[in-house]
Amino acid sequence: MSKMKTRVIPAIVAAMALSMLAGCGGKDKTADAADAATTVAETTTQAEETTAEETKAEETEAKETEAEEAASSEENAAEAAAEVSADGPVADYLEEVDSLNKGAEEFVTIMLEFMQVGQTEDTDAMLETVEKIRGTKQPFADFAVLENVPEGLEESHDRLAKAAASYADFMDVYCDVLTAGLNGEEHEATATIEQDMTNITTELSEAMIAVQEAAAALE
Repeated sequence: MSKMKTRVIPAIVAAMALSMLAGCGGKDKTADAADAATTVAETTTQAEETTAEETKAEETEAKETEAEEAASSEENAAEAAAEVSADGPVADYLEEVDSLNKGAEEFVTIMLEFMQVGQTEDTDAMLETVEKIRGTKQPFADFAVLENVPEGLEESHDRLAKAAASYADFMDVYCDVLTAGLNGEEHEATATIEQDMTNITTELSEAMIAVQEAAAALE
């Protein structure tokens, strides 16, 4: 079965970036933004290294599996082929799940861009970047309404779909908070934005892990 790479770390990195930005206080973000950008970049590198190690391990496991299948009997080969066919929908579903990781990575990239633009104090450019940040919610909004979930993954999918929907909604609020700050205004969600972010991204990461575990149990 094709397995989803364990790449929930980017979502945690995104949470860190959100936390740092939320504490920067509107337009006053020159030094803090530079420090935040450095920290996020370092953490992202660590995440990529972890992913590379996991990918290498998965490739090694795949090669061993192929060797075993080659040495198996014709009957076992037929059974293996049937299993692969049955696993198709699950593999396709895990690709949809992985789109959330990619969305989180895109978010981190644009957040770094936002921090860099912040150092120029160009409000118009920052507002444009905020809208790019808002656009990173789309993979989560799309996943929240995904249909045709493979049998056996309904419960874990429901949890992840709700978490994805909450994340998409949160991104709108977060971007509204950023926009208000840039315009010198106070948004009603400013006081709780960091805690909300922590709760939502934690549930999202845990739900992604739960889906992967449920998929592995179907093997």
